Amino acid sequence: MTAKNETIDRILGRVEGAFRQLLPLAHQELLDLDLTTPQLKVVLLLYLGGSARMSALASALGVTLATATGIVDRLVDRGMVIRENSVEDRRVVVCRLSDRGHELTDRLYISARERARDLLQGFTEAQLNKLDEALNSL
Repeated sequence: MTAKNETIDRILGRVEGAFRQLLPLAHQELLDLDLTTPQLKVVLLLYLGGSARMSALASALGVTLATATGIVDRLVDRGMVIRENSVEDRRVVVCRLSDRGHELTDRLYISARERARDLLQGFTEAQLNKLDEALNSL
């Protein structure tokens, strides 16, 4: 193994360690959502992508269109997702987060950000500057 690959493995191990520090804190929040894993995936896909066709959601989840429709139906019933016909093509169904869905995902994002902020508070300013420089390189 080259020195570069060893360094990359060390970095990935440290990133995994940081993730493991943050994950237990977020884990309880995710469990409190009372969403199934596929439902949470749809919510996150819509949060990150804005809106998506039903067929794109099915493809991203690796499920049939009928299965994706069932998942979205339950999210619509819970007021998390809005399903609409495309303006360009009425046969196409587009999904997006409702205000309630946005509030939930914003709350998760803000909570995760605050937990990361707490973790970073333990760093010296020199360590923070090094991390900032490294992340800027990405």
